[in-house]
Amino acid sequence: MADGRSRPRVAVSSCLLGEAVRYDGEHKCNDGVIELLSAHFEGVPVCPEVAIGMGVPRPPIRLVKLEAGIRARGVEDASHDVTQLLQAFARQCIVQLAGVSGYIFKSRSPSCGLSDTDLFNADGGLLGKTTGIFSAMIHERLPELPVIDEHQLEDPAQRDAFVQQVRDYHAKQRGGR
Repeated sequence: MADGRSRPRVAVSSCLLGEAVRYDGEHKCNDGVIELLSAHFEGVPVCPEVAIGMGVPRPPIRLVKLEAGIRARGVEDASHDVTQLLQAFARQCIVQLAGVSGYIFKSRSPSCGLSDTDLFNADGGLLGKTTGIFSAMIHERLPELPVIDEHQLEDPAQRDAFVQQVRDYHAKQRGGR
């Protein structure tokens, strides 16, 4: 078997790797993610909320649809808006992600959710589902990068497709080798 350096590198929401980085000081360690990394990839942990200095534990944020667009705001203090910080970190992270061949995001996260994050109106009413601020920018800037969340990985067909997409992307990065 090849050493870890020749394996495709995949960015992963840090909480899924067992790092206690969530707003409540907990983690969301996911055995399926750990097993997938162990079998196929080298994991690169990323937590945008910690990276922008939000701390652990921290007041929770949620996505709110306003006239100006979707914002990441504090649940208890709506004046606490971290949208621009998350977007700035995503722009900075694009350079760091140049060497990764895929990304496993945390579902339902206001930062990292792919499509299942709750979206609220200014009064706190649930409007529907959307994409997290950070993951949306990563996908916008790196549209060919294979992405998935931990719930999608539970489906064997989606998991197998992701593994193959990452391998194909990695081969393309290495010049088709």
